[in-house]
Amino acid sequence: MKRTLTTYVVLEILPPFLLGLAAFTMILLIARILKLVELVVTRGVPFLEIAKLFALILPTFLEMTVPMALLLAIFLGLGRLSGDHELLALKASGISPTQVLLPIVAVALAVSLITLLLTTLVRPAANLALKKELYTIAKNRVGTALKENVFNDDFPQVLIYVDELVPPGDTSQGVLIVDRRNPARENIIFSKVALIVSDEESNTIDLKLFDGALYEREKQRPSFSQTRFNTYDLKLEFDEAFSPIRKKERGPKEMSLRRLGKSIQLKESKGLRPTAELIELHQRFSFAFAPLVLSLLAVSLVMVPTRSRASRSWGFALCLTWLLVYYGLLSMGKALGEREILPPAVALWLPNIVVGLVGIRLFQKALKESPFLIQSKLEDFSLYLNRKLAHYMQGD
Repeated sequence: MKRTLTTYVVLEILPPFLLGLAAFTMILLIARILKLVELVVTRGVPFLEIAKLFALILPTFLEMTVPMALLLAIFLGLGRLSGDHELLALKASGISPTQVLLPIVAVALAVSLITLLLTTLVRPAANLALKKELYTIAKNRVGTALKENVFNDDFPQVLIYVDELVPPGDTSQGVLIVDRRNPARENIIFSKVALIVSDEESNTIDLKLFDGALYEREKQRPSFSQTRFNTYDLKLEFDEAFSPIRKKERGPKEMSLRRLGKSIQLKESKGLRPTAELIELHQRFSFAFAPLVLSLLAVSLVMVPTRSRASRSWGFALCLTWLLVYYGLLSMGKALGEREILPPAVALWLPNIVVGLVGIRLFQKALKESPFLIQSKLEDFSLYLNRKLAHYMQGD
């Protein structure tokens, strides 16, 4: 009987879990997908490189969408059982809410383990690999690193303004360059068209400028000298711009657990507060516990007796509501932790503590088959109105 019940409940929540996982992940990835498509269409980045970037971005979103999908699956799966009165039949057969909870706990433990692997191993490694991949793409296709209609300051002492980048990104129109690399003088260059060429052997970028003007001003002279040109070559050192990114020390989101622990100890030994590192550490483990507390909450809400319930709409509404509550508490706690108003441990575990306590209280009500207080009052008020209306009709 237990095995049959476990199999039945698991098969009931598995399809909506997979559907919810795909839906939530796609919704969160829409903005990134559009950005990746832009790199293919306008910057000429090969599809295989885009697919690799997509795979490296995915773990960051999965650690959020996996618990969300589990919550939706429980609401829809058990909500369907409740709407069809199958849960009532199980109770009549002597099966308690605890026995229904056990298969959900097993699934939640598996999901928590997956989330823990994502937060502690997969996502930090993916973030580090993503940084390296972006560096490689920027090096091979410099146009992907330049942005239109803004001053690009990636190159030290050089500002580059581009009106329009022509696909696939190696040609630009309307270029303004301010070159301050020479301490003795400053060069301002206007060009109608610029061709961007990367030289991997010399590790330089050659900007071939066409039909423009060079304005040169020496530091000791207030006036400019103007030179018109048909073609002008400007060389830039690639590593001067992007080596700091490549060699930059790993941030907390890119560190392994061991490196994160060493960074915390190092800062503490220097008398510094490792706030960012502690927030990242507690976030990884609090995310892993999210499926457990959310599953307890969902089972409790479904098992609490109600007199009427629209299973699917009710499940979607409750899922979205509690997701907003959970991630709202997470955002608030993280902000308080970053400002050092709350300790990082309290700040990042706040959603699990609040939702967990609510779930435990509701599960106690489910065991006693006691409805929500507000729900009970509303239903009693509805019965009172019906009696008064019936009495009034009989009096007439």
